[in-house]
Amino acid sequence: MDSVKPTDPLNQAQSEADHITAQGYDVFERAVQRVLFDAPWLASESLLDGLESFHQERIDKVPSATTYPESSVWVDYVLSVDRELKRLLNLDARQIAIYRSLNDFLMFRGIARSSLRQQEKCRVVYIPQTDHGQFHAKNIDDPAPPNWRPQPKPEALPHAGNLVWDGVGSGLHLDDEPDEIFPLPITTMYQHYADDVPSAVDFLTKYSKFFGGMNFVLHDRQKRSVAIEKCSRNFIEVFEPDPTSGFSHCSGMACRNPESPQAIYQRAKRQEYCEKFGLPNDGPDWTFWNACHTAEEMLASGVRSMLGTPRRDDLFKLFTTPWPDGLNKPGVKLHPEQTVPEYTLITSVTLIDELIHYRWQRDEDLKYPDEPEVIEFGEQSGLSVPE
Repeated sequence: MDSVKPTDPLNQAQSEADHITAQGYDVFERAVQRVLFDAPWLASESLLDGLESFHQERIDKVPSATTYPESSVWVDYVLSVDRELKRLLNLDARQIAIYRSLNDFLMFRGIARSSLRQQEKCRVVYIPQTDHGQFHAKNIDDPAPPNWRPQPKPEALPHAGNLVWDGVGSGLHLDDEPDEIFPLPITTMYQHYADDVPSAVDFLTKYSKFFGGMNFVLHDRQKRSVAIEKCSRNFIEVFEPDPTSGFSHCSGMACRNPESPQAIYQRAKRQEYCEKFGLPNDGPDWTFWNACHTAEEMLASGVRSMLGTPRRDDLFKLFTTPWPDGLNKPGVKLHPEQTVPEYTLITSVTLIDELIHYRWQRDEDLKYPDEPEVIEFGEQSGLSVPE
């Protein structure tokens, strides 16, 4: 354990500072204003005072080195990154609290966000064998940002390597505060302690209380895979590949097994939130959650219905056909009171064995292309392939 050395904290802080600066607006002010826009009944100063106090509690609550022996070096890393980030951008304690702890504070301390702007985030599938070998696909769904621009060409083959993690957002308005609240960087840590799917599952299960708000797929070079659902910090659900074709998948804001402990908890917390703010059963919040479940079922049943070896072109069709017949959202509003339409901004597919990446991106006018961009990797292309 002592041999593990995180990346240089200064380099990480510089990378985060560059990202913050590149946004072109005050990301801290924007984050707070979005909360207040969604929940105008909140008092700004009370919210920020509570947030700052909560963040300090997180920092002070250092994990037990006995229970979590891997954590000690990462506590120092977190503190060093934030110290350097504060220096680079001249941030105060309140800004760091907004940056690191706003979402957790809102969930754990019971200050809920409005449901009207809740948006469903994406879906992922990995299939170990299609008519073109290994297949990894993702739809990135979001309200279109006002400054949306297509993404640049990837420099390395996406979704390939010794151990791949690809996830989607899956959070809760309200979540019970776990025993462990220190902000360990779990999505970075696991790469130092796991080199295949079984070891990753072991590590992430052990550190389950330290992360949440996501569902994700893991797969490795041996074509092993799992899906993990983690909307709550208090639960973790690990799903083995589908027995029909061996695929693993996940969807945003969804629990595939409605009788799982996490799904039961998710429903209870949804109901608690709706009752707290007087939201009706036919309102935008429940409509949103029901649509998330529908998209999850569409993805799972769509792949499962492809008898024998799934065909690449059939999978393309599933991901690119407009909603509600397919998974491509062309600016849909699921409820009359929904304020922002949802788009599938990017559909990406990697044929891992063939070293080819396909990408459909909406342009600045939000038009979805008829044909994908095809990006070939390998020695002849001059583009790199992960080790």
